[in-house]
Order: sequence, then C-alpha cells, then structure tokens
Amino acid sequence: MGLKDSQISMYEHSEIKVRLLKLYLEQYLNVLYLSPFVDIVYVYDLFCGEGIYDNGGEGSPIIILNTVKKVHCLNQSSKENIGRIHSHFNDLNPDKIEKLKTIVEEKKLSCPEIGSITFSSKDYRELVPLIAKKTLKFTKQKGFIFIDPYGYKDIRVSDIQSLLLSKKTEVLLFLPTQFMFRFEKKGTPESLKDFIEELVPIAEWPQSTTGVDFIENLTDAFRRTLGNEYFVDSFIISRDKNQFFCLFFFTSHIYGFDRMLNSKWKLDEEEGRGWSLGSENSLFGQMEKRANTSKFEKKLIEFLSSERGNGEIYEFTLHNGHLPTHAKDILTILQDSNKLITRSLDGSEVRRSSFYLNYTHYRDNPNKIMLKLK
Repeated sequence: MGLKDSQISMYEHSEIKVRLLKLYLEQYLNVLYLSPFVDIVYVYDLFCGEGIYDNGGEGSPIIILNTVKKVHCLNQSSKENIGRIHSHFNDLNPDKIEKLKTIVEEKKLSCPEIGSITFSSKDYRELVPLIAKKTLKFTKQKGFIFIDPYGYKDIRVSDIQSLLLSKKTEVLLFLPTQFMFRFEKKGTPESLKDFIEELVPIAEWPQSTTGVDFIENLTDAFRRTLGNEYFVDSFIISRDKNQFFCLFFFTSHIYGFDRMLNSKWKLDEEEGRGWSLGSENSLFGQMEKRANTSKFEKKLIEFLSSERGNGEIYEFTLHNGHLPTHAKDILTILQDSNKLITRSLDGSEVRRSSFYLNYTHYRDNPNKIMLKLK
C-alpha cells in the first residue's frame, strides 16, 4: 500500500505540530539540563519517520536533535557537570530508520558530549512496556515521550498510564481526532470502540456535534481516567474548515504543565487553544493580539469568593488553561478597583501587584499571601 501524501510531504498543520514540540522541548530541556536533581534526560520519538519530508520539511527527529544541540550550546558554560540528553528514535519501517541515520550523519547531529542517539525498528506495542519498565527505575532521570502514530488503532489509554506511572515522565500524543470523530457518528470500528471503552463505557460516551466537541469530550475523559494526580491538556490543529486534529499533553508535574501552557500561548496568543490554517498570514494575524481571559476571569472571581493562598490560585489558573500572567492582570484590576483583600500570614505589608503566582512560590511558599474578594 502506498503512503499517504501527508506521510511524505510536510503540510502546514504538521509544521505547527513540530513547532509546539520544539517550543516545549526548549523550555523543558533548559530547565532539566541545569537541574542538580536530574543527571540524564531521555527523549523518545516512537513513530519518528525518516526525518525529512519529500518537500524538505523537517520532521520530529530533526527538530528534537537540533533543539538538543541548541540547549547544550546555551548551557554548556553554565556548570561543570552538565546533564546528558539521550535520544531514541523508533519506526516500524527499517528503511525509514536507515534514511534517518544517514540524515543524522550528514547533518552532523550526533554529539557524544551531549548524549547518545539510538535507533530501533520495533513494533510500538512491544516498545511501550519496555520504556515504561525503564522509567520506573528512574531516580535522577527524566523522560519525554513523543507519540505521533500513523493512525490510532495501536494507541491505548493504558499506554499513557504506564508511561506516566513513574511520575518522572511527560507524554505528548498526537491523535487524528477528525477521523475518530467521523467514525464515532457512523460505523464505529472496533479500534475506536476499544479506545473509548478504556475511558468510559461506550454506552456512556457523549455524542459530539463537532470535531471540537469530540476533542473536548476526549480531554475530559482523559482527565477523569487519569485522576487529579495528573495534568492533561490539548492543542487543537485545524487543517481545513471543520477538520480538527489534536495534540494531547500529559504530566504529573505542575511545572511541566506550566511550560506546555506557555508554549501553547506562544502559538495562540488569543485563546491558548489551537491553530488554524491561514491564521498567521491573515491581515488580522499581523495585528497585536491580546489574550481572551473573559471566561477565566468569571471563574477566578467565583474562586475568590473564599480566601485562597497564592499557591491555590497558581494551580487553579493552570488547571483552567491560563498563564499566571493572565491571573495577575485580572487580580491587579480587581486590586486597583478596591475589590480585593490581600493579607500576609506573618502580618507583613503586601506589596501592591505582587501576587507570587509562580512555580517556585507554589512549591516553597504557597501561602505567602492570602487573597479574597470583598
């Protein structure tokens, strides 16, 4: 069977997919590279392809290796014992792996002082338990797993659960949700039924009116299944009118979630929700964009009907898909309108517009100040 054109030529929606991957990895690796608590970072690309599309577009392996080199160059003078980054690329098709090896060599992307590059041609279903078993032994290691399958029939929710179990990994999963939505409405194949059944009994699955509805239902189901220990978010990619695909991000670490949200909002400055074809080239796309926080503002105001610590507000903000800067802007307006009560537990004066909404204060001083609406 011949390959689909989207598997040999890079379309604009695929470029956005790897751009989000790049933006997140830059932030993720920069933090971990210099962390005294992390010695090694493992980056896995489980459906890597051959690296370069026929039209010259760079696929995920090239994006990953270029990002690794960039992070290394930025940080190599910062400390003596720099953490290593090991990359592993897998594709069931051994021809693709051989082509990728050639490209890596030609582009001189291998750099032993950074870390190793390994390759395999294993079946995804065989590889996932091996990686999951390895991550369970992590102590001062971290793992990032990128899963961009050629379909969805091999993907299981239990895969994500097993890969997250160590609490030392992040997973970025791309799903062709448009096709899943289309089959949800008629002729649901067994592979989709099996996928949904891991999340909710098929009889209880809510019917979706649009492709976006399907994505939101799927995101909610992921969250319920994984529970409060994990953070789940989605980034919608619209290729054509009413054609929606989606990247799903999973982590147990709130700061990893913080960094992914930051990456999303860089790509969608108004909604932090997704990308659509032509949105960057339109006349309005050239204008300065402001974040739409109206819905979040209502939720935050309701949340502040009870007194909350700065750590609670930080976590609440992220769970609602927004950045700490958005919450700070809303709180500043409330404070300027004399509608907000702020107090410190130690009785010290609270500086105006200082709300301590960041990961460091969440971790070390989550109740530095308390806030409540008057």
